Amino acid sequence: MRWFIFITLAVLLLAGCNPGMAPTATPTPVEPTEEPAGTPTRAASNLSDEEIVERVGPATVLILAQFAETAISPEGVGGGSGIVYDMENGFIVTNAHVVEGASIIRVTTAGSSRTRPARVVGRSLCDDLAVLKVDNTSGLAEAKLGDSNALRPGAHVVALGYPEVFQLGTDLTVTSGNVSKLHAQQFQYEDLIQTNADITHGNSGGPLVNTRGEVIGINTLGFYSARGEREPGINFAIPISYAKPIIEELEKGKNRHYIGLNLYPNVFEDYFGTSEGMAVIGVASGSPASQIGIRPADLLFKLEGTSITTEEDVCNILRSHADGDQLRVTVFRKETGEILEGELTIGKTGSAGPDVAGLKVISKTAEAEPSPTPAADPDAESGDWTIVHQADFDNNDAGGWPTDAVEGATASVANGAYTISISKEGWAYYVSPDVSGIEMADAVVAAEALAEGDGWIGVIGRYTNTTEGNTLYYCWISNAREYGCYKIVNDDWEQIVARDTSSAIQPNKPNRLSMAIIGSQLAFVVNDELLASTSDSDPLPKGAWGIAANTLEGQTAFNAHYNEIVIARQK
Repeated sequence: MRWFIFITLAVLLLAGCNPGMAPTATPTPVEPTEEPAGTPTRAASNLSDEEIVERVGPATVLILAQFAETAISPEGVGGGSGIVYDMENGFIVTNAHVVEGASIIRVTTAGSSRTRPARVVGRSLCDDLAVLKVDNTSGLAEAKLGDSNALRPGAHVVALGYPEVFQLGTDLTVTSGNVSKLHAQQFQYEDLIQTNADITHGNSGGPLVNTRGEVIGINTLGFYSARGEREPGINFAIPISYAKPIIEELEKGKNRHYIGLNLYPNVFEDYFGTSEGMAVIGVASGSPASQIGIRPADLLFKLEGTSITTEEDVCNILRSHADGDQLRVTVFRKETGEILEGELTIGKTGSAGPDVAGLKVISKTAEAEPSPTPAADPDAESGDWTIVHQADFDNNDAGGWPTDAVEGATASVANGAYTISISKEGWAYYVSPDVSGIEMADAVVAAEALAEGDGWIGVIGRYTNTTEGNTLYYCWISNAREYGCYKIVNDDWEQIVARDTSSAIQPNKPNRLSMAIIGSQLAFVVNDELLASTSDSDPLPKGAWGIAANTLEGQTAFNAHYNEIVIARQK
């Protein structure tokens, strides 16, 4: 494993969401109301919500799409929902934004730890639809697609899916409501069902179901106010009658309005230096965009010479052209400071051949700035840094790390990990290796750590332990995706980085933590994303470097597993 320790302390605004997790919410499905006037709202022949879940739940799958790390987003997995509608061919329909540009796609069912690979057979950016195929359909069920043209406002609907899966888990979530409006238009979507059955991130691609247990919509969009706040009760789904002919094209491998980009609103002004354009989160392999050399973390800001800032802008242009048309694209590449231009062929797929021209530099901004977070590689002694201590515990050798039991905590080495087990409520445990020369001022500590439970795992620097108390800096993360940093003097905790959340943190998985302190400057990096940079007007002197874990108030059991730890110092 290669470790990259970040030593430059400049702040970089990075994506707060995983690639491929553009803000989405799911609308709710509705039932046709064909009863004569005066009949009850819920006819006896209609299913209860519980019966709807029993019928459609097994056909509602969780989709996990993995995206590579870029300069504006950490490597991560996005979650969405899908509908199995053709068991014979293994076809699943979902939203295009859930999977476009993903390097790996896997699907699973409610509460299951078993996943199976899936591949995209066709997608439409502007209709936000994609058809996936799985070869193994065991354990899946097929949903019946209904007729959304029979819907009427007020009809009862049920939305199924997997919202906020990384926080809420893989259990199927169900909400219900009524159809508020038909044939709504929002952004690039031409026809939507509006409902008050609430959906949120992760519901995208899941079914909206009527009281006959038929899928009459594909949950797609939640409404956000101008201030960016979620508006409950306003949700949208793509009508299944609108989607059916598109799905039939996609399952035959025919893409629509296809350029192969997963685009996200440009909320990265501090990185790009502009609020214009659309950020490229993912690029599908073999797509028209990949053939001419567009990369993730590029900024797409012109199509056919027209400035674009929303997907609606993009789709207005794509819908004015046909497959096979050439489209002039203009992108900005921050890492080189270059503005590049080229022509892609809409709908053309495959590897770039000799007839495909790549992007050409048409201008260059002022000298490209160096990366705000250049990395020092502690696998090799080079530059201004040298490794003081490195332990991977693969041979279950403690390597100088203490394994003594103390009040409230024990430390041990087993299964290739150094494990701190804490059995006392609100107990913090700081550990440093017994290595000469570890007492130092300017250094970096990096670790790969996994939290088991609801406590904190972290790294520490400039640690001393005296009869008066402990003195150290401590930066931590939790499975709730929270992080923060403290300065601790004689067991008095002073918060120097306010508690916050970050999507860079991967709950219940190994996370790469790195803390650098140089002079009075401290930086905290998680999974290669700079989460905090701060300065201390009264910095602590030199001390030991190591790791830490602590339980929370009301909790008496917590394990922290460290698979690898590296400590480096300035030469």
